[in-house]
Amino acid sequence: MPNRRISDDLKEAALRLQDRGRDTTKEILQIICFSRSTLHRTCRHKVLTGHVTKAAAHGRGRPRTLAECDADYLVRLAKHKSTTFLDEYRDRLERYRFLPASLSTIHCTFIRARMSLKQIQKMAAERTPLSRADYSRRISIYPTDYLICIDEVSKDDRTYNRIFGHAEGIIGARVVEGSLCRKTYVEFLRDSVVSFPAFCQTPEPTVIQMPLTTPYPGPRSVLVMDNAHIHHVVEVEELALQYGELHFRLP
Repeated sequence: MPNRRISDDLKEAALRLQDRGRDTTKEILQIICFSRSTLHRTCRHKVLTGHVTKAAAHGRGRPRTLAECDADYLVRLAKHKSTTFLDEYRDRLERYRFLPASLSTIHCTFIRARMSLKQIQKMAAERTPLSRADYSRRISIYPTDYLICIDEVSKDDRTYNRIFGHAEGIIGARVVEGSLCRKTYVEFLRDSVVSFPAFCQTPEPTVIQMPLTTPYPGPRSVLVMDNAHIHHVVEVEELALQYGELHFRLP
């Protein structure tokens, strides 16, 4: 019989049948379809540990030279300065972390972290220290509950295997076939960011309030977007002004 993985819920079902006492061991094995020795091992593991799940195997493969914290240190250095050579990374590891590492080890660490040269250079090209400092100064005056971050992401069969681009706390979403144009983006802001189809009238007759937002100052009153070209439209600013919101774009 080939090796096969037996699910934990099937083992739990076998133990429940055994505890019930209505079926013999032979009948339980016919129902569950695994061997008598497997049933005995499951019972023994349940008594010793309190559950039927096997312990995770440790030490598979060759031990890595760099720990996870060292790999994160290299990734932070690469994001800070993309023009650093591999021998400079090696010198920094040896000088500040007392850890000798070869160039191939450092290169493999970047590959495992999904950091390619093109990605690092792109992040460095988009980095403007003065603009980032000015943006941090302006955005720091608002509490975190004032901010609503909006972004777009593509979706296909590989979406669930991605490492980057995931976020929690989604309050509005829309699936669009093909590319997202400016008109569709404005419609998304107007329709999908709200949780109810009807608008609420505020005490001020000139301001219409989104049910998921409040006029500034208030919670969820500052829209934060990146510098995509579909965000640089007058309709977005007019929409935010109409709802009494503030509109910020990333540097």
